[in-house]
Amino acid sequence: MRDRSEFQAKPPHFLSLGFITHDKLFFKPFNKIGGASAYSAILARNFGFDSAIVTSVGRDFEDFGALKGIRLAYQMGESTTTFCNKPLEEGVGGSGRRVQYVTSVAERIKEETIPEEWFNAEIVYICPVLNELEEGLIRKFEGSMIGVAPQGWMRSVGEGGRIEKKRWEKANEVLQAVDFVIMSDEDVFEEDVVEYVERANIFVLTRGRKGAELYLNKGSYHEHIDAFEREEVDATGAGDVFGAAFLLRFNETKDAVGSARFASCAASFVVEKVGVEGVPYRVEVEERMEKEGSKL
Repeated sequence: MRDRSEFQAKPPHFLSLGFITHDKLFFKPFNKIGGASAYSAILARNFGFDSAIVTSVGRDFEDFGALKGIRLAYQMGESTTTFCNKPLEEGVGGSGRRVQYVTSVAERIKEETIPEEWFNAEIVYICPVLNELEEGLIRKFEGSMIGVAPQGWMRSVGEGGRIEKKRWEKANEVLQAVDFVIMSDEDVFEEDVVEYVERANIFVLTRGRKGAELYLNKGSYHEHIDAFEREEVDATGAGDVFGAAFLLRFNETKDAVGSARFASCAASFVVEKVGVEGVPYRVEVEERMEKEGSKL
């Protein structure tokens, strides 16, 4: 972990917490930077905001260049959390679906890794990918707008390191305590969605090319959000960018429907390129919104 004297006292505008990962495709020799914390913080940086990440990586992690301009607080252990993604064939779960394996896991993130000043961040995005954070940490961010992507609390590791989904054990503890929750239909048991919706202030269920479902005020309002369809190169990180873009826009406008449409547009850039190269800048999103938003 870096010495705390390296950190500015001013809290960041946008803070993400979770593993930065190595992501790689089967049969490909190279790793690319991944993890919801990386995708979301890069978006905030690209939008011009003071952005920060709390994470845990290994000595094998070298891609700090992709995080230039983002403040980092991290633990350094032996290994970086590494996922191998194997796309499913067309017709076996649908285009864009994947089987995922984990080959190494970093140390869990400790509360003391977070600089004290950062508990006053304007926006906090808690986005674990493999149970690296305790849910109780949320209570420390008393004055922040808090978004949660609970994917990492809804995963277990099966035979051969295969990632399998499980029920979110502490969902009730979290859902009512945060401003926004986002999850993918790939990660959740469909029968649990109703319960989550009824307990959340703002809940988004993403469905890939089918768009997303937005629920407000414990399910009293529902609206389908269309996807900005693009030819898919790599869908990894699209949901992470959706979540971050929603939080940034909603913090400005307090318009949940408009923020969800804006977030859908931001996510559409991610699928067009490999990895974090697709994370857009604000002007790109605004231009696409102006050009195509009225058609959806």
